[in-house]
Amino acid sequence: PMGSSPRVRASAGERRVPPLFCTTSRSWWWRLDKGPVIWVVEDDAGTQRIVAQHLKGNGFAPVLFDTAEKAYAALRASPAALPSLIILDMLLPGMSGVDLIRLIKQNQAWEKIPVVVVTVLARGESMVAESESAGAFWVNKPFDTNNLIQTVRGVLATVGQGGGLS
Repeated sequence: PMGSSPRVRASAGERRVPPLFCTTSRSWWWRLDKGPVIWVVEDDAGTQRIVAQHLKGNGFAPVLFDTAEKAYAALRASPAALPSLIILDMLLPGMSGVDLIRLIKQNQAWEKIPVVVVTVLARGESMVAESESAGAFWVNKPFDTNNLIQTVRGVLATVGQGGGLS
Protein backbone atom coordinates (compact mmCIF):
# COMPACT_ATOMS: atom_id res chain seq x y z
CA PRO A 1 0.00 0.00 0.00
CA MET A 2 1.03 3.58 -0.63
CA GLY A 3 2.99 5.14 2.21
CA SER A 4 3.75 1.92 4.04
CA SER A 5 7.30 0.80 4.76
CA PRO A 6 8.70 -2.06 2.73
CA ARG A 7 9.19 -5.35 4.52
CA VAL A 8 12.85 -6.08 4.87
CA ARG A 9 14.20 -9.28 6.31
CA ALA A 10 17.55 -8.99 8.07
CA SER A 11 19.79 -12.01 8.41
CA ALA A 12 21.04 -13.13 11.81
CA GLY A 13 23.21 -10.49 13.43
CA GLU A 14 22.40 -7.88 10.81
CA ARG A 15 20.62 -4.67 11.72
CA ARG A 16 18.86 -2.66 9.05
CA VAL A 17 18.60 1.10 9.34
CA PRO A 18 16.53 3.51 7.26
CA PRO A 19 18.01 4.57 3.94
CA LEU A 20 19.99 7.77 3.70
CA PHE A 21 18.12 8.73 0.53
CA CYS A 22 15.43 7.25 -1.68
CA THR A 23 17.15 7.25 -5.04
CA THR A 24 14.27 6.34 -7.31
CA SER A 25 10.52 6.44 -7.05
CA ARG A 26 10.39 2.66 -7.63
CA SER A 27 12.54 1.38 -4.80
CA TRP A 28 13.99 1.96 -1.36
CA TRP A 29 17.59 1.00 -0.85
CA TRP A 30 18.64 0.15 2.66
CA ARG A 31 22.00 0.94 4.18
CA LEU A 32 23.44 -1.76 6.39
CA ASP A 33 24.85 -0.54 9.67
CA LYS A 34 28.22 -2.11 8.89
CA GLY A 35 31.17 -1.78 6.58
CA PRO A 36 32.46 1.20 4.60
CA VAL A 37 29.68 3.15 2.89
CA ILE A 38 30.06 3.07 -0.90
CA TRP A 39 27.95 5.36 -3.04
CA VAL A 40 26.98 3.93 -6.43
CA VAL A 41 25.96 6.59 -8.96
CA GLU A 42 24.50 4.64 -11.88
CA ASP A 43 21.36 5.26 -13.95
CA ASP A 44 20.85 1.64 -15.03
CA ALA A 45 18.75 -0.15 -12.38
CA GLY A 46 20.09 -3.59 -13.32
CA THR A 47 23.70 -2.49 -12.97
CA GLN A 48 22.85 -0.76 -9.68
CA ARG A 49 21.31 -3.97 -8.35
CA ILE A 50 24.25 -6.18 -9.37
CA VAL A 51 26.84 -3.79 -7.94
CA ALA A 52 24.87 -3.37 -4.70
CA GLN A 53 24.52 -7.15 -4.24
CA HIS A 54 28.24 -7.72 -4.70
CA LEU A 55 29.18 -4.83 -2.44
CA LYS A 56 26.86 -6.10 0.33
CA GLY A 57 28.16 -9.64 -0.12
CA ASN A 58 31.70 -8.35 0.42
CA GLY A 59 31.02 -6.38 3.59
CA PHE A 60 30.32 -2.94 2.15
CA ALA A 61 27.25 -0.75 2.65
CA PRO A 62 26.05 0.58 -0.73
CA VAL A 63 23.90 3.69 -1.10
CA LEU A 64 22.46 4.09 -4.59
CA PHE A 65 21.81 7.17 -6.71
CA ASP A 66 20.45 7.21 -10.24
CA THR A 67 21.73 10.70 -11.13
CA ALA A 68 24.83 12.76 -10.36
CA GLU A 69 22.55 15.58 -9.19
CA LYS A 70 21.14 13.38 -6.41
CA ALA A 71 24.61 12.34 -5.29
CA TYR A 72 25.74 15.98 -5.31
CA ALA A 73 22.69 17.01 -3.28
CA ALA A 74 23.47 14.25 -0.78
CA LEU A 75 27.06 15.47 -0.44
CA ARG A 76 25.80 18.98 0.26
CA ALA A 77 23.02 17.86 2.61
CA SER A 78 25.05 15.58 4.87
CA PRO A 79 28.66 16.71 5.23
CA ALA A 80 29.11 14.51 8.30
CA ALA A 81 28.02 11.35 6.45
CA LEU A 82 30.44 11.25 3.53
CA PRO A 83 31.02 7.96 1.71
CA SER A 84 34.26 6.02 1.93
CA LEU A 85 34.26 5.75 -1.88
CA ILE A 86 32.06 6.61 -4.87
CA ILE A 87 31.50 4.25 -7.82
CA LEU A 88 30.49 6.55 -10.66
CA ASP A 89 29.15 6.05 -14.17
CA MET A 90 30.34 8.68 -16.65
CA LEU A 91 27.30 8.75 -18.94
CA LEU A 92 24.37 9.87 -16.80
CA PRO A 93 21.23 11.84 -17.60
CA GLY A 94 21.69 15.52 -16.73
CA MET A 95 24.99 16.15 -14.93
CA SER A 96 27.75 13.87 -16.22
CA GLY A 97 30.08 11.84 -14.07
CA VAL A 98 32.98 14.11 -15.04
CA ASP A 99 30.99 17.15 -13.85
CA LEU A 100 30.42 15.46 -10.48
CA ILE A 101 34.13 14.63 -10.19
CA ARG A 102 34.96 18.31 -10.85
CA LEU A 103 32.58 19.40 -8.08
CA ILE A 104 34.00 16.82 -5.66
CA LYS A 105 37.61 17.81 -6.36
CA GLN A 106 36.84 21.54 -5.97
CA ASN A 107 35.53 21.11 -2.42
CA GLN A 108 38.12 20.68 0.36
CA ALA A 109 35.72 18.60 2.45
CA TRP A 110 35.12 16.13 -0.40
CA GLU A 111 38.34 16.16 -2.46
CA LYS A 112 39.82 13.12 -0.71
CA ILE A 113 36.79 10.89 -1.43
CA PRO A 114 38.13 8.27 -3.84
CA VAL A 115 36.16 7.79 -7.06
CA VAL A 116 36.04 4.62 -9.17
CA VAL A 117 34.73 5.40 -12.65
CA VAL A 118 32.77 2.61 -14.33
CA THR A 119 32.11 3.40 -17.97
CA VAL A 120 31.68 2.10 -21.52
CA LEU A 121 33.92 4.90 -22.81
CA ALA A 122 37.34 4.00 -24.15
CA ARG A 123 40.41 5.15 -22.22
CA GLY A 124 41.39 7.70 -24.85
CA GLU A 125 38.09 9.58 -24.72
CA SER A 126 38.19 13.01 -23.13
CA MET A 127 35.76 12.29 -20.24
CA VAL A 128 37.80 9.31 -19.09
CA ALA A 129 41.08 11.16 -19.54
CA GLU A 130 39.77 14.07 -17.47
CA SER A 131 38.48 11.75 -14.73
CA GLU A 132 41.87 10.00 -14.57
CA SER A 133 43.72 13.31 -14.37
CA ALA A 134 41.49 14.21 -11.40
CA GLY A 135 42.71 11.08 -9.61
CA ALA A 136 39.76 8.80 -10.34
CA PHE A 137 40.28 5.08 -10.80
CA TRP A 138 38.82 3.43 -13.88
CA VAL A 139 36.94 0.18 -14.66
CA ASN A 140 35.57 -0.57 -18.12
CA LYS A 141 32.00 -1.79 -18.78
CA PRO A 142 31.05 -4.52 -19.12
CA PHE A 143 32.98 -5.33 -15.98
CA ASP A 144 33.70 -8.41 -13.96
CA THR A 145 32.18 -7.88 -10.49
CA ASN A 146 35.17 -9.56 -8.83
CA ASN A 147 37.47 -7.07 -10.57
CA LEU A 148 35.28 -4.17 -9.40
CA ILE A 149 35.32 -5.44 -5.79
CA GLN A 150 39.11 -5.90 -5.93
CA THR A 151 39.46 -2.34 -7.27
CA VAL A 152 37.26 -1.00 -4.46
CA ARG A 153 39.27 -2.93 -1.85
CA GLY A 154 42.56 -1.77 -3.34
CA VAL A 155 41.52 1.87 -3.42
CA LEU A 156 40.20 1.77 0.15
CA ALA A 157 43.35 0.01 1.36
CA THR A 158 45.44 2.71 -0.33
CA VAL A 159 43.54 5.48 1.48
CA GLY A 160 43.31 3.49 4.73
CA GLN A 161 39.53 2.96 4.90
CA GLY A 162 39.02 -0.76 5.30
CA GLY A 163 39.73 -2.23 1.90
CA GLY A 164 40.84 -5.46 3.52
CA LEU A 165 37.32 -6.63 4.30
CA SER A 166 36.54 -10.15 3.21
